[in-house]
Amino acid sequence: MQTVVFKAGETIIREGQEGNTAFYIVNGAVDVILGQGAKARTACTLNSGEVFGEMCLIEPGLRSATIKAATDAECLSTSYEEFIAEIEHNPARAVEFMKTLVRRLRQMNDMMESLGPQKRGFRDMIRDWQKSAGPDDAGRKEGSLSFDMIW
Repeated sequence: MQTVVFKAGETIIREGQEGNTAFYIVNGAVDVILGQGAKARTACTLNSGEVFGEMCLIEPGLRSATIKAATDAECLSTSYEEFIAEIEHNPARAVEFMKTLVRRLRQMNDMMESLGPQKRGFRDMIRDWQKSAGPDDAGRKEGSLSFDMIW
């Protein structure tokens, strides 16, 4: 893993670009932005202790969101190759990573189930869910999505 520092406002990942690196936020916050141009909307803000870009550690491919530093942020980055080598060396990490992915999938399933069939698309579903979401047990702000990762 390498330490990488980003300035507030700096784009870290661009939606639609190839990716093979994930980031763990050590300090600071990043915004997750869905859509591009005039249709771009902030879906959530991730803070210290959270991860982004993790899907490409399972299968490198196109990024599903744009990530911008909301504040100055210090992150640890890991590539697909480093991740695979680490889980081959330490299989317990793979189990924890899979638990995180399953937890996120369950959150997404719950969110989609709570929305009616009249929704126009995934991004609209996210926006509608954010408007209706209240604070959770962790005391997060209304409408925030948060995904914790155990490293």
